[in-house]
Amino acid sequence: MKKSFPTAAFFDLDDTILGTTACSNECWKLLSEEYTPKIHLKGHVNITSEKIVKAINDFRLWFWSDANRNRSGRLNPEQALFETIKGGLEILGIKDLEMAESMSNKWDDMRWSKLKPLPNAIDALNKFKMAGVKLALITNGNAQIQSRKVQLLELETLMDHVQIEGEFGVGKPDPAAYLNALKILNVSPEETWMAGDNIEFDVIAPMKLGIYGIWVDTNEIGLESQNGLTPDLVVESIAELV
Repeated sequence: MKKSFPTAAFFDLDDTILGTTACSNECWKLLSEEYTPKIHLKGHVNITSEKIVKAINDFRLWFWSDANRNRSGRLNPEQALFETIKGGLEILGIKDLEMAESMSNKWDDMRWSKLKPLPNAIDALNKFKMAGVKLALITNGNAQIQSRKVQLLELETLMDHVQIEGEFGVGKPDPAAYLNALKILNVSPEETWMAGDNIEFDVIAPMKLGIYGIWVDTNEIGLESQNGLTPDLVVESIAELV
């Protein structure tokens, strides 16, 4: 563990500060439970809520595994959400565009009502701030969606620089994403940390520039799952950094 604070610290947003996966999983469960009776009414009586969640998650895993689909999906999340629900339903033999659209809208409403920061994450950022550390948020994704998350957590008051892929035009792991934040905060890589849950985008890529890379294993998947990639530090929460 690094014993002293850096001059600057960069943070990812989703599953680093914001409990995105936990919220998503809860919403998929609630959504599937709500729509199971409607699916039964259409004649698919053997489909359970658990089968719906699994089918959607299987399709989501395929959808997000491709780099091109990943980038287009995160920049157009509404379409990606619809496509993944539609694809999941089709795995179950359900071809119903109206239902897929209805489920997409419902999931989105649920998401915004249940999103919240990870435990002690905001407190940790405040401690960095009080220690005089320059803070930057570097997040991939759609400008409108990510901005709404920033506003939800009131991160504008904490961050010295907020950089959203959809606004800036470049996202992680492109070196320009980190270099721009270094330039804005007027710091060198060697005096900067970056923390995030995506080991490639938030850790290994900035480490190649000389930034101290901290993998936040929020979902406790373990370093052995990361294909031999080695961060400078592994934590389960950014609260461990202060």
